[in-house]
Amino acid sequence: MEISSEEIKSLLEHYDNIMLTAHVNPDGDAIGSLVALREWLALLGKKVIIAIDDTIEDKFLFLQGVDQIVRPETVVTDDSWLTVILDATAAERTGSAVQCIKGKVLNIDHHISNEHFADYEYIRADFAATGEILTDLFQRWDILITSSMANALYLAIATDCGFFKFSNTTGHTLRMAADLLDAGAKPNHISEQLEERSLVKLRAISEVLKHIELFANNRISGITFDTELLKFTGEHTGGYIDYARSVKGSEVAFTIKYIKDKESRVSLRSKSVDVNSIAAVFGGGGHIRAAGCTINMNLLDAKKHLVKEILKAL
Repeated sequence: MEISSEEIKSLLEHYDNIMLTAHVNPDGDAIGSLVALREWLALLGKKVIIAIDDTIEDKFLFLQGVDQIVRPETVVTDDSWLTVILDATAAERTGSAVQCIKGKVLNIDHHISNEHFADYEYIRADFAATGEILTDLFQRWDILITSSMANALYLAIATDCGFFKFSNTTGHTLRMAADLLDAGAKPNHISEQLEERSLVKLRAISEVLKHIELFANNRISGITFDTELLKFTGEHTGGYIDYARSVKGSEVAFTIKYIKDKESRVSLRSKSVDVNSIAAVFGGGGHIRAAGCTINMNLLDAKKHLVKEILKAL
């Protein structure tokens, strides 16, 4: 059921126990949104738990509140708890955290592929990030955004619109970011933390670049993270798609990563093609220019089927 901004505030104020969660492989938007919402709820005196079924990338550990994130298997809830799912299109996208859901569910999200699964929902596909939605809500509620909340929300917005380079950036996106700066966000510090890499990770980039493949006269570019390449990069591979996307002439970029023998995880980026519809073929989704999915095939077969679907869309 779709509810208004004021109804969301009333719902959150009604519950004493609240679990927050987001999609597996959480990105900056998910992490920033989670810790900002947790801080405000904690200030209200709520018992708040953030449960994520994944490890958190080192580059996000500087954010205040990230150290409060726990694994779902450590969480015990009952039907007196409200679960808030942020930045996810379906409950199953939260991985094992779905097992912790006992009571009502509120979903706050910005993906056009949202499956409208929750008891209460607030979906704003016209916003670039879930962090943009929360910033807008806090302003509507006349909430004082602390400097730590502002940092988290700015990171959420900036990372989901490519630091204001992607086509999902709107005037409203920029206004929300400006308001967060006024509230104490430090974009220079955020950028420094996100861009800083260990020597091992810097050397991994050279290995990744060797694995860029081109298809369809360079109109498709991709990187395949097999078990050998993952030895260089580690499990967190989200940022590498930008290298494939920057290849001249590439209209669609993808990364495909080995998870297990018959499970491959895909990220898609586009300059002109609707990659949400491509991801939907495999049960995934996201945005027109950025989407993802999981293909239940071995890595090579999954890549073959993925490229075939991209070719259809070109």
